[in-house]
Amino acid sequence: MPAAATAGQVLEHRVVIITPDAADARVTQTREAVAFWNHTLSDLELGVRLREAELIIASPDSRALENYARQVSQRGGRLPRGAAGPEPPRELTDLQADVVVLLSRQPLMPFAWPLPSSAGSPGYFVAIRTAEPQRPGDHKVLRNVIAHELGHTLGLTHNRATATLMCGPCSSAAAEDNPQEWLPLTASDRARLRALHAAQ
Repeated sequence: MPAAATAGQVLEHRVVIITPDAADARVTQTREAVAFWNHTLSDLELGVRLREAELIIASPDSRALENYARQVSQRGGRLPRGAAGPEPPRELTDLQADVVVLLSRQPLMPFAWPLPSSAGSPGYFVAIRTAEPQRPGDHKVLRNVIAHELGHTLGLTHNRATATLMCGPCSSAAAEDNPQEWLPLTASDRARLRALHAAQ
């Protein structure tokens, strides 16, 4: 990921969104989540922003990315601390981005996976599950899931408060029942963002 911003400078984390379909509602939800974070970061007077660098529709590389997303989703939570995960495919590491968001065709466990650091390689691979149209409140859940995973790319970790954005574990009902667009950040989340992204 990019280094911290210097005084008066805004550092941009380039986000590439990969979707199977231009009409996928998750594209709009991802853009709304990016706007949410940029508004939050601006309010905190921090010198970092997320910027959509590219939208890739029906990529010929989707199969490799989907296979990798499935491997990470299935194995990621069970890896010993500090252990390396599955090797990312070239189709992912060659992308010119800081964060790659895959709007997956699979009902997988969403994640934000840090990639091995190498020159030009993305810092994070984010995978978002398919929508569940039979659940009336799933659109609210998904937009908070996307914002949650993007929060990890900004350095936030889980907290134990289930009705907050960076919850872990999380309750879908909290997002469905929340009258606001977004689940709230905690004071600790805001403090961590300030500590990580204050201009040097």
